[in-house]
Amino acid sequence: MNDTVPPEEPVVTVDNTPAKTGNSLKNQKRPVMQRLFGIDAWGVVKLVVTCLLVGFFLLALEFDPANQDVDVLAALSEILGNFVQAALWAVLNFWQPLLAGASIVLPLWILWRLISFPFRK
Repeated sequence: MNDTVPPEEPVVTVDNTPAKTGNSLKNQKRPVMQRLFGIDAWGVVKLVVTCLLVGFFLLALEFDPANQDVDVLAALSEILGNFVQAALWAVLNFWQPLLAGASIVLPLWILWRLISFPFRK
């Protein structure tokens, strides 16, 4: 009964090339113009709605860019000035509610972080 043939050992090869799947198309880098301006249908809808809302706002203000009184730089500097004034007003007036809220929220947040620490990876 010594006529038995030993079993063949399997041949293992290692191939470092990625498999050709549908995901390989997603990993390819898109061209610059497509990355800048390539949007889907939902993006087009959001863009159109945004344009309509801004257009209604401008028409409600009776904005006319052809008017001689339109000065874009003066408008931008006024917007910047108003933003700075609003930020200063917020700093002067919102520190009390911020401090009161932080006295409750921060201890609870620290307690939550300590309790959940063993479960975080």
